[in-house]
Amino acid sequence: MDVWFITITLSSLTGLLVARFVKHKRAIVVAGAVPWLGLLAKLLYEEYFVPYQGGGASMWPIAQVFGGTAAAVIGITVFLLARKFIWPTNDAH
Repeated sequence: MDVWFITITLSSLTGLLVARFVKHKRAIVVAGAVPWLGLLAKLLYEEYFVPYQGGGASMWPIAQVFGGTAAAVIGITVFLLARKFIWPTNDAH
């Protein structure tokens, strides 16, 4: 349960920071990619640099599909909500 709390919190924080500081048109891509890639980096670190903990087969690809997707969706959702309600932009493009 702690893993999901950390994933949700860091993804939300990323979405907020991107909404606040990134003014590019494609900032939404950054809001989704940074949490996804961050989770991938953590999983790969644990897979290749942390000593084997025992157990069954490695499940990091499946964890990345589900956890990475959740992290990206949360980052994008918080980004969109922050841009709409907290820091609206006046893009008249």
